[in-house]
Amino acid sequence: MLGDDMPWLVPLFFGSIAIWMFPKSVETFARNKSEAFLRALRWTPFALLAVIVSLRISAIFSHDTTHIEVAAYLQADSTVTDRLHVLFAGDGLVEWMVLPLVYLFAWNGQGSRRLWTAEGLHKLKRTLALMLLVSSTLLFDDTAYIAPETMPKMAIAAPSVDVWSVVLLVLAQIVVVSSLIVAYSPIQSLRHYQARYFIPASPFVLTAFAYLFMAYESSGVFDASWWSDPRHDEAQATFWMWIIVAFNLHIFVAPQRDIDSHLGVGNGRSKALAWCVGVAIGVLLLITALLMHEQQTPDATAVQTSMWVVGWMAALMASVLLLPLLGFDDGSRPELNWVRWSLMFGPLVLFLVFEHAPFLLLGSWLAIIATTPLSWLLEESAPSPSAAQLATIVALGLATVVFVLMSGEGLRYAIPLGALLALGSSMLDLRHATTSRQ
Repeated sequence: MLGDDMPWLVPLFFGSIAIWMFPKSVETFARNKSEAFLRALRWTPFALLAVIVSLRISAIFSHDTTHIEVAAYLQADSTVTDRLHVLFAGDGLVEWMVLPLVYLFAWNGQGSRRLWTAEGLHKLKRTLALMLLVSSTLLFDDTAYIAPETMPKMAIAAPSVDVWSVVLLVLAQIVVVSSLIVAYSPIQSLRHYQARYFIPASPFVLTAFAYLFMAYESSGVFDASWWSDPRHDEAQATFWMWIIVAFNLHIFVAPQRDIDSHLGVGNGRSKALAWCVGVAIGVLLLITALLMHEQQTPDATAVQTSMWVVGWMAALMASVLLLPLLGFDDGSRPELNWVRWSLMFGPLVLFLVFEHAPFLLLGSWLAIIATTPLSWLLEESAPSPSAAQLATIVALGLATVVFVLMSGEGLRYAIPLGALLALGSSMLDLRHATTSRQ
């Protein structure tokens, strides 16, 4: 597990990631020194994680009893197979999960130099750094060296590698990595699907998400019993939050980047932005309060808690409106784009400090679904969606909310049904944008 043998690796590893929150400044500074220094900075996170993984492998196979996994799961006579199971399914599983993601800091568009722009690579690295830093305290359990008394007194049943768990992890890696690439790359491979079938992602990616959401249904994450102790398995919950962020990037970011650039010059977008922010906060507050009240989470004060969590989400949405002042003003509607990004990333960011932040997920989706056509409706130069499209979105949204509340299952049904609604809404938005510019 990360940091058992050399605790200083933990802050060093995340420090090497934190600097990529400012990729343009880092690359400019390093390139002024030397190209070798720049390459070293790019490879540092990957190299540090490789060292951490190597130390864990050494501890498991040398039977180092000061290592928490060895003390917890292995005996002196444990077989090689037992040790491999612990290596790939034990407490350090997260290290294998993030290894390919950390590689993206070193990757610089190799093989695609004519397609990728420096700006696109910087955005990819900044988003990846944000996801890893937000998740760090949830994914990496550091109690082994902060609180040595947590070391187990006797060996317990060791974890084992399950074939379907491997499939789940591989698909999760695929959708997360591909979502970051699709969101920022100028690759045109999706044009065929978007123009002909109005779907925002390739059939393979949609199939992967279908499997992932079916696995979510049987995982027990965010069901009624889970909320009795929401922090007891926060690493698994964070894993699913990552998948949901990947879903958002696939379903919303790439289509909206294409849609907004073809829907007028943006006359009246200030008025549209104000309405969109107000409607988003209203929808978010209503849906979150209903979900938390229906599931009585955390207790009878569910509505009060929902207002507190949504209040912080609103503060996040307000703060991102300042980002264009700091130079993050690309795109045809930068302020509205940053509001959408706060809705897409807000539940993951707030989960770091608020255990009930996942209840924001359905409201965030509905807020994006509602405000996307609303911005076109209110902007003077953008072609308004048809009444049939607006009525369809409203009807499907209401049907989803009513079914979720009447089912009594809370987030267990809200997330897969909300994802299906998001896909349908994105397809309608793509259809409107495509037909409007023909």
